[in-house]
Amino acid sequence: MKKLSLMTFIFIGLTACSQSGNPTEEKIRAALADKVNKKGCASSVLFKEFPIPKSQQTNNNQRIIQPFINVGLIEDSGDAYLLTEQGRSAYDQNASGFCYTDQYTISDISVVKKEMESDLPSALSGAWYVTFKVSPQNVDDWVKTPEIIQAASRASVEDVTKIHSFTVRLATKHGEEQLIVADPRFSFSPGIHFNMGW
Repeated sequence: MKKLSLMTFIFIGLTACSQSGNPTEEKIRAALADKVNKKGCASSVLFKEFPIPKSQQTNNNQRIIQPFINVGLIEDSGDAYLLTEQGRSAYDQNASGFCYTDQYTISDISVVKKEMESDLPSALSGAWYVTFKVSPQNVDDWVKTPEIIQAASRASVEDVTKIHSFTVRLATKHGEEQLIVADPRFSFSPGIHFNMGW
C-alpha cells in the first residue's frame, strides 16, 4: 500500500512538472507556422499579371524589366513581355513576382524565459520568450545576380540569403492548450521589391 501511494505521488508530481514546464518544440513550431511559412519573392506592381503589354509605362521601367529578361524569366515577344518556361515556374501571381525560395525553415529553438504568473494579464495562463532562427530552405541563383539586386529597392544578396534571428513571446490562454504568438512586435516579411517609375 505504501509503495502504491509513493508511486501515485511521484506520478502526480511528474504530471504537475510537465504541466508547468516549457512548451515543447512541436508546439512552438505549430504556433510559429502561420507567421513563417512564406515564400521569398522578387515583387513589383509591374508583375501583377502577364503578358505585360508594351506601353509608356514599360518603357519607363526598363531598369526593372531588362534584368529579368537577362536572367531568363521574361521574354520580349515584340508587342508584349511574356513569361519564359523558367519564368512560369518561378512566377506567383499572388505575390506579383518571381519566387526565389518556396519555404523558410525554423531552427535553433530555445525557451529563454518564462513569465511569472503574477506578471501575466488575466487572459493568459502562461507566457514564454523563445529564441529561434529562420532561414530560406534554398535560394535560386538568378536572384543573386548583381543586376537583379541593383534594380531592387534597397536590397542586397544578404537580404535574400541571410538567416534571421528572433526572440518572440508565446503564450497560452486559460482553458486552452494551443500555444499562440503574443508579441505584436513580431513580423516576418521576406522578399525584395522593385518600385516602379511612373
